Amino acid sequence: MAWITLPSFSPVHELDAHPLEKYGDDMRAACARAAVVFGVLAVAAVPSRLSAALMSERVRDVTFEVERSPGAQATYAACAEVVRMLSQRGWDAESVRVRIQGNPFDATASVADVVLGAGEPSEDSAFVLASTIVERQLRRSTDPSTARILAQSVAAHLSPPSSAHRLRWERAWLGRLGRGDIVTTALPEALWRAGGDVAMRRAAHGSLPESAIEALAAAGVESPLRVTGEVAVAGLLDPQALGFHRPPVPESAPSVTQHAPDVRFVGAGLRVVALQGDANAVAVFPVKSDRVEAWVAVRYALTGGFDLVGLKPDAEVTVPLEGVAWAGVVAVGLEPDAYLSLAVRPLVDYPVQIKRWDFLAGDRTVTLSWETQRHEGLRAFVVEALENGAPGSWTVLGRTMLPVADDGEASFGYAFVDEECDDVSAYRLLALTADGFLAEVGLFPLHGRP
Repeated sequence: MAWITLPSFSPVHELDAHPLEKYGDDMRAACARAAVVFGVLAVAAVPSRLSAALMSERVRDVTFEVERSPGAQATYAACAEVVRMLSQRGWDAESVRVRIQGNPFDATASVADVVLGAGEPSEDSAFVLASTIVERQLRRSTDPSTARILAQSVAAHLSPPSSAHRLRWERAWLGRLGRGDIVTTALPEALWRAGGDVAMRRAAHGSLPESAIEALAAAGVESPLRVTGEVAVAGLLDPQALGFHRPPVPESAPSVTQHAPDVRFVGAGLRVVALQGDANAVAVFPVKSDRVEAWVAVRYALTGGFDLVGLKPDAEVTVPLEGVAWAGVVAVGLEPDAYLSLAVRPLVDYPVQIKRWDFLAGDRTVTLSWETQRHEGLRAFVVEALENGAPGSWTVLGRTMLPVADDGEASFGYAFVDEECDDVSAYRLLALTADGFLAEVGLFPLHGRP
């Protein structure tokens, strides 16, 4: 039978991810043609002998003191490419002096602005150099803290994903976001996506978050708060949507969690109101909201997937808790005294009452039938075919959607038949709600399969 893939109901998947991979390709190409680039630059530059071990080369406004070893030359070639790329993107190297040698801690060597070890991974050396050059320029117009935050973001986006420095930046970025910090995480990321290098330089004419908000508006962003919030919830729920390496993790939940339904901001930040209880579902209604963007988010058990629904004024959202590992309201604010007040009420027997079901699994065919007592606010039923891989890891092999009867108050029967169940470990019956969430109705494992 043909599987029908459900559409995504999560706005976070619609984020326009920046093409990070092309920068990685540029850097890897630079390393591959190190000898060629080194030869070309040696002809174009004006070399002067410093010692038996080091030679001086000049690329744009950057002076390199380079050890003669092959490792140092490869690092030099990659860094020279970075200097050229930064210059093309409008960054001023401002007479930077870089030394590349096997022992970067040599106290007898000449003074340098950047000291890189020969033989270190070229992509990591390029990250350090790019961050230093950008930070030096930004310090002319902003405070050191803002300059460093923006420079690290620029260097990360101009580095290949394999760079160890970039991966450390990602882990630190996600850790700060998990603690509710959007000033050093989601806000610079939104700047880069909206306006790239130009937006970063514009944001350096002041201090965060005010300068970033102005830069986003100058880049044509109608709602800096909403765009920043979308980046923040992407980082919380699915970092890969931002080009990061960490995939969504089943059972994971944001660490910034409060149970009180009232959220108040003393400055720019992110807060999470946990939704839980003994009922099948909860209904969430925004009573008051001022300068806050909020989303209802759920993380599903087994698969680690998630859904996200924007919270709108005067509109109630019903969140099923069956089959959900975590559910909460993610609120983002950029200004002091912004606030959000929620009314949360439990719901019993939502969204469906099952009168009976039957599950029959043969060697080649599986049949699942069920009859509802009543249902409320449903779009459809969904049957997932699941494969159990590594311990605790489930993969959705396919989904089938079955429309529901219009009259939810009357009893109605449904049936699903699968004649291609060879790799399936279990079937799961879910109810797709009108708000776009999936409520688990039942899980049916196939005996004798992992």
